[in-house]
Amino acid sequence: MTNIKKIAVPRYGKEPTESTAILVPICKISNVPSLLYTVRSTHLKQNSGEVTFPGGKTDGGEDAVQTALRETFKVIGLPQNKIEVWGKGTAVPGRNNKILVTPVIGSIESLQQSDLNIDTKEVSEVFTIPIEMLCDAKNQFHTQFSNGQVLPVYCVENYKIWGITAYITHIFLSSILTKDHYRNDWTKKKIDLDPIKSTT
Repeated sequence: MTNIKKIAVPRYGKEPTESTAILVPICKISNVPSLLYTVRSTHLKQNSGEVTFPGGKTDGGEDAVQTALRETFKVIGLPQNKIEVWGKGTAVPGRNNKILVTPVIGSIESLQQSDLNIDTKEVSEVFTIPIEMLCDAKNQFHTQFSNGQVLPVYCVENYKIWGITAYITHIFLSSILTKDHYRNDWTKKKIDLDPIKSTT
């Protein structure tokens, strides 16, 4: 996964002081390559109801891979022996530049519903999206934040993927796919996050 480390990462303000790691889980659903996401519980104080990758804060002495695997088991119950780690990417700054988020890429062999044991205090739903749908231009948008930062947004069925999760999704797709398959068409259409409406 060396390609994922070569993409420039934007930096704003002071260097983040906390570290987290997330798993970017690749799986096959009905033999279709897909990415697995979670929806954060609405009971959480921060980022409730948002789409994320499984993960969490790094404990002392852990590396990013250990954190991503531990937190994935904690929040969705997926055992570490079901995940083949491919590598990790460059850490990217999270919301408000307070944390650094390291993406860990992992493949899940023959994912079954029985493999999951969701912690409903943290996660309300686990779902997958075919990679081909993330690459479909009709599902790709962008939004611009008050600091001027422009990030991709993916709207697939009833799910809206934005923020750091969308950025890491974009980095991952750009790293593993050719431009014939992933054309970065999200730059052509702007979307307001709430309510959803797009402009070309």
